[in-house]
Amino acid sequence: MCSIQIEVKNCNNLDSAVISLEKQKLNIKFAPNGTGKSTIARAMLLGAKGDQSLLRELMPFKLRKENPENKQPEVKGAEALKNIMCFNEEYVSQFVFKPEELVSNSFDIFIRTDDYKQREQEIEVLVRDITQLFSGNQKLEDLIATLKEMGNAFTLSKAGLDKKSTGMKGLSAGNKIKHVPAGLEPYTPFIQSQSSVNWIDWQTKGCDFSDLSENCPFCTSHAADKREQIKKVGQEYDKNTIKNLIAIIGVIERLGDYFSDEAKERLTAITTLKEGLKKEHEEALVTVKKQIDNFTQNLEKLRMLSAFQFKDGEKVSEKLPAYKLDLQFFSELRSNTMQEAIAPINASIDKVIEQAGQLQGQINQQRRQMKQTIERHQKDINEFLSFAGYPYSVEIAGDGEQAQLKLRHNDHEEHLSGGNQHLSFGERNAFAIVLFMYECLSKKPDLIVLDDPISSFDKNKKYAILEMLFRRETDSCLKNKTVLVLTHDVEPIIDTIKSLSHKFNQLISASFLKLSDSQITEISIGKNDIQTFAQICKSALTSNKDDIIKLIYLRRHYEIVDDKGHGYQVLSNVLHKRERAIDFRKPKDLGDNHPEMDDASFSSGCDEIRREFANFSYSEIVTRVSDTNALKALYSASANGYEKLQLFRLLGLEVENSVIQKFINETYHIENESICQLAPVKFDTIPEYVIAKCDKLESGVKT
Repeated sequence: MCSIQIEVKNCNNLDSAVISLEKQKLNIKFAPNGTGKSTIARAMLLGAKGDQSLLRELMPFKLRKENPENKQPEVKGAEALKNIMCFNEEYVSQFVFKPEELVSNSFDIFIRTDDYKQREQEIEVLVRDITQLFSGNQKLEDLIATLKEMGNAFTLSKAGLDKKSTGMKGLSAGNKIKHVPAGLEPYTPFIQSQSSVNWIDWQTKGCDFSDLSENCPFCTSHAADKREQIKKVGQEYDKNTIKNLIAIIGVIERLGDYFSDEAKERLTAITTLKEGLKKEHEEALVTVKKQIDNFTQNLEKLRMLSAFQFKDGEKVSEKLPAYKLDLQFFSELRSNTMQEAIAPINASIDKVIEQAGQLQGQINQQRRQMKQTIERHQKDINEFLSFAGYPYSVEIAGDGEQAQLKLRHNDHEEHLSGGNQHLSFGERNAFAIVLFMYECLSKKPDLIVLDDPISSFDKNKKYAILEMLFRRETDSCLKNKTVLVLTHDVEPIIDTIKSLSHKFNQLISASFLKLSDSQITEISIGKNDIQTFAQICKSALTSNKDDIIKLIYLRRHYEIVDDKGHGYQVLSNVLHKRERAIDFRKPKDLGDNHPEMDDASFSSGCDEIRREFANFSYSEIVTRVSDTNALKALYSASANGYEKLQLFRLLGLEVENSVIQKFINETYHIENESICQLAPVKFDTIPEYVIAKCDKLESGVKT
């Protein structure tokens, strides 16, 4: 399989990092916290977008003040990855559990698979005769839009028409454009002009200044005798009412011949009333609105015709004739013009009826496919929840495109409203990563990045998530997808590379990201690199390492296996630089000191050490570990952080910072929980900042 090389330069704490990804594999990159894993993920996301300005947010702080070489954040190799999806803290924090469903767009994520889309296209071909009549048919589109505008102008209430609807606001006071109120006849040319709304607005605003002077507020001529006439314009006319009146008259005129002659006559009479609407006028408008709404709804159903409009068990051949538009039930729209508009639609429905059997078969197959998909997804998610120990289950409920992923607690029958108020932080994260997987399956990104996805979970849940993400049928998980997992947790590597590699079909690539001087290099991790400490110790004892380092490994081996016998006692004493070995197993004397080891025990302990380390001499090693300069030279010569840390402990330098002190004296002192681990010589997992502190202390620089 080919690989992708991505180079990240000058991003946050990283001067450079080269990351290798094998296509169609799970690529696990292991590194301690603070290495720059999230920076790598972010840089890849921004780099794939190809916009250099976006990368500037990753400009290292050290380059923001002084940057003589004009170094800029840079990502190479991500250009081919047009679409990257990343699971990280930002994704989880933006993840919203909807009140009615766990995740929005449930249908697109869980049901609209490639197979479903193919079936959908085949159904679209069969109903194309109908739907194509709407596509690009501007005359029909304009008709539907105008019918909707007419219908939306009126709102029905229990009492009839809502007085607040725009149509009622325009008609309720009568047509004062046609019937100019007495005394305002001189203004008729302005009131009945194309700009009547603007004129009324201008006139009423100017009227507010009529009390300031006896002169006309518009022309400054003496107008005391016309003041009441000027004010009457504002009293009789409201610009919004006139605007609504003009709008409803315009809609009716545009529909024109689509109305029956009787309807046109009634609507013309209603829009030209002098005194406003009466009960019979409102009832006539109610009839028009209801018929237009029903007619428009039928047109929209045809425009969006799909398999979802046929319920389970319905016969297509019996249902399709009901989609035909019959004007005998729409008296207000029964006209020759409307009949001509709908005739092609009815003819196209007849053509589809001829293929009803074929359409029925496709719809039945799509329904079966949907049912199988829903059952599979529900089963997979619910098995994951069960095996991971979460007391929840999910159900994909609802018809067709209204299908939603709903949450249920195992002790409660009803669906829960959302998840935020019920799920713990860990449970939300677990749901988020599983739903992220399904979103990836739906959107098919070129690269999937999981930034520390499972470190916060316990061992069982970690493996349950790995199983869910990578160990099921290829089309139901991220198997064979190009996936990058960035983690500070070695357990996924132990599980996938060593313990259960056969279960992951060898589709795993793992490596260690070593940070040194702001540069990351990759060290490949193979099955043999994951060792028990007994194996690590044996390898160290047979190497050409310095004798002191070999004995450090041997002492840790005794600690790991909890062997505190003679050999351990002798080795502990020699590394504590005691000329005479004492026995910690014996009770303290009156002076609060442990007694010295007796000769037989001491001799037995030395012999035990020599079985692993033939040249062991207690006195020689004590002399060497007591020589500070020799230890410092050995410390400086060591290239491995783990061994540096152990040698630093032997130097016995004072460490004031309790965090660094704990790390040096305990974190890598006894690790009984680590049955398997990466060999510390090859994989230097000691954080660089800890070694830097030790370096300063060893050289006498106070930190």
